[in-house]
Amino acid sequence: MRRGRLLILFALIILFGAVAVFLFLRGVTQQATEAQGTPAVPSDMVEIVIAAQDIARGAEIPPDGVIAAPFPADSVVETMLTDIGQAVGRRARLDIARGIPITENMVTDAPGTLLGTGSIASIAIPPGMTAIAVPMSRLSGVAFALRDGDSVDVVVAMLLVDLDQEFQSQGPDNTMHFIDSGGSIITGTACAEITQDENGLTCTNPERPPVGRVVTDPETGIQLYAVPSENQRPRLVTQRLVRNATVLHVGTSPLSDEPAPVVVATPAVAEEAAGGQQAGAAATPEPEPDIITLIVSPQDALALNWAMKAKVDMTLTLRSPGDTTSIETTSVTLQYLIDNYGIAVPSKLPYGLQPRLDEIIPPVLGNDAFPAAP
Repeated sequence: MRRGRLLILFALIILFGAVAVFLFLRGVTQQATEAQGTPAVPSDMVEIVIAAQDIARGAEIPPDGVIAAPFPADSVVETMLTDIGQAVGRRARLDIARGIPITENMVTDAPGTLLGTGSIASIAIPPGMTAIAVPMSRLSGVAFALRDGDSVDVVVAMLLVDLDQEFQSQGPDNTMHFIDSGGSIITGTACAEITQDENGLTCTNPERPPVGRVVTDPETGIQLYAVPSENQRPRLVTQRLVRNATVLHVGTSPLSDEPAPVVVATPAVAEEAAGGQQAGAAATPEPEPDIITLIVSPQDALALNWAMKAKVDMTLTLRSPGDTTSIETTSVTLQYLIDNYGIAVPSKLPYGLQPRLDEIIPPVLGNDAFPAAP
């Protein structure tokens, strides 16, 4: 009897132990399953907001338009959105492609702040630099050999004249005379024409004489009043104004950054076009560029702007790729050429050229000769 009770008690202990083991294993399995269904974010990752679909510029971001996704913590910047609520209901400032992390400057609460994203050209300008457009011709633009990305120098040429520092007018000054109360001239005067009659010598000046100077004739010793025979001749000087500027664009930039559509001609259209060309239909020539945009420092931009407003002649010179050498240049004048290039001043000879040559006649280039209008 006693042995039977012990057997029953032992059987109950085994049964309870089996149930306890079963319940324990079941709980562990359930926890593992739940852990697999919602994996935890690793400690070195954080959640950021990314676009779950393409979002057009100006569109309101819907709840299903963004999702939270893990992202390396060391790559997160402060402008990235980390909560879906920061994006839902706001408007996109620009087109946002699917999978792109969303930052604060991509969204806005006020539709009135939906501005453009800027031009593609501005991306090519380094910080601290600026772009300015200057006129260009075939001669000043290295025969149209310049391309986007080239490095160039800007050479200027200008004509200088003497000015009256007070009047800021080109010399020589014109003259006037002081007359006393009796009508007599009390200042010296120069006479362009002198006539003599019974009353004596008469000084005549058809025009108001300019300021001259008193000179002594070396042969006769007579003092004469010399006045200019022509207007003052300007003096030419050239110098490099800007060094190592980068060409941003040659010619007029397109008004749209979108690429031009590519038209694929069918065989019939291609044959018709070919036939038209054979019949003598001339293709529309590409217009020659008359403007070029350069990347320069803000100070150089001011210098170029002054040169353009002053109508100073500007010429572009092409540099070698990667050339960063800095060679100082000296302003070139007529005196500089004579002193440094062995140019001799011609002597006055008892013979000369026939016919008389008063100016240098440049050769006519074929591309510069235009047919006369009918």
